[in-house]
Amino acid sequence: MKSKALIISAAMLVLILLMSFTVSCRKEEPAAGEESREAADAAEESPQDEEEDAASIEDDEAAGPAEEDSQEEEEAQTGDASAEEEPEQEEAEAEEEIPEDITAKIDEADSLFAEGLYAEASQAYRNAEIAIEGSELYDETRAGLLAQIGPCQSQAKNIVDTARMHHSNAMTLIYEKRYEEAEAELNAALDIYPKYQTAIDALESLEDIKGLQ
Repeated sequence: MKSKALIISAAMLVLILLMSFTVSCRKEEPAAGEESREAADAAEESPQDEEEDAASIEDDEAAGPAEEDSQEEEEAQTGDASAEEEPEQEEAEAEEEIPEDITAKIDEADSLFAEGLYAEASQAYRNAEIAIEGSELYDETRAGLLAQIGPCQSQAKNIVDTARMHHSNAMTLIYEKRYEEAEAELNAALDIYPKYQTAIDALESLEDIKGLQ
C-alpha cells in the first residue's frame, strides 16, 4: 500500500512538472516569434535603406560635377568679358594723342633744364603740369606724363631754392660788412646754379665794394 501511494505521489509530481513546462514553453514561443518577425523586418528594411543611401550618394556625385561645370562656365564667361574689355581699353590708350600744347610745354621745360636755366625750367615744368592736370587725357596718360616731368621738375626747384638761400645769406652779410663770408655764400649759390644771374650780379657788386676799400 505504501509503495502504491509513493508511485501515485511520484506520478502526480511528474504530471505537475510536465504541466508547468508546457505552460512555460507556450509563453516563450510568442516572444521568440516576435523576435523572428523583428529580425525579418530589419532584414527587409536594411536592403531598402542601403538602396536609398546608394541612390542619394549617386545623386550627390552627379550634382557635384554639374555644379562645378556651371561655375567653370561662369568664370570662363567673366574672364572672356574682361579679356575683351582690356584690349579695347589698351587700344584706346595706345591711340590717344598728346595735345601739341602739352608736348610743346614739356619740350620747352626740358630744353631750359638742359641749358642750366633752372629757374625758367622750374616755371616751365609748372606750366606743363597745370596743362596736363587740366587736360581730358586718360588718367593713366596724365599720370605717365606727370611721372615723366617729375624728377627734373623737382631737381630744378631744389637747385633754385638752395641758390636763393645762399644769395639771401650773402645779402645779410654784405649789410653787416662781412664781405668775405658774403662772397663765400654767393660762390656757393653759383656752384650749384652757375647761370643764376642774380647771384652773378651780386658778386660783381661785392667786388666793386671791396675794391673801394
